[in-house]
Amino acid sequence: MDKMRALVVDDEKPAQTRILELLEKQPDIGIAGVCRDGPEAIRMIRSETPDLLFLDVQMPGMNGFEVLRAILPEQTPLVIFVTGYDQYAIPAFEADALDYLLKPFSDERFEAALQRSRRYFRAQTAGELGLRFARLLERQVVTKEGSAYLDRLLLKGSGRVTFLDVADIDWIEAAGVYVNLHVGSKSYLYRATAGQIEERLDPKLFVRVHRSTIVNTSRIVELQPRTHGDYVVVLKGGLKLTLSRGYRSHLESWLRQPL
Repeated sequence: MDKMRALVVDDEKPAQTRILELLEKQPDIGIAGVCRDGPEAIRMIRSETPDLLFLDVQMPGMNGFEVLRAILPEQTPLVIFVTGYDQYAIPAFEADALDYLLKPFSDERFEAALQRSRRYFRAQTAGELGLRFARLLERQVVTKEGSAYLDRLLLKGSGRVTFLDVADIDWIEAAGVYVNLHVGSKSYLYRATAGQIEERLDPKLFVRVHRSTIVNTSRIVELQPRTHGDYVVVLKGGLKLTLSRGYRSHLESWLRQPL
């Protein structure tokens, strides 16, 4: 197998040193360079065309996801995100990252990430994976602030990781620090509050109708008035959910007309 060339991008010197020390123990991996910020990383990726990228998520001026969007698909290497914040795990996998290292990580966890990169490197070229990156990033709907609405959710359980298309969700039910994602007759527990997941959903597709309920607007078939300004929201299949007065304006904004 050809030797992989790795580029390390992290604005924290201890993190750089840790990754470099571990990479130096790998006879099949060479060091393409080290960067401390996004713009420098973009220049290095374009000039050095590394095979493997250890990419910090939070950096001054430009985050790791913005770095990926700034480079051409054929220049995109295999990517392992590295960060101290676990809330970036879902966006990382939605960007089709090869792996995700949460600081501080063990030698064993680092080696596991390298093993995955070796398998991918053998199976396909970095340019082919880059095309996959581009397709997934193009599927995301970008907001005015530059962040992206979710189009897939990462579900972990039973020793495996699966993806759920957001458009397949009928409605979402709050359950403390979790939400229940209702898809047909099935439901999936997902770690996020209703407020957190609402912020990441496209408001054209999902609307909050109650303190504990978010509904896929494509599933709404009827609104039935109740007393005191409340309504019943009827979904395809006949399920009835309450539209409370406090969230009536949310539905009116989606309808672009008063009820």
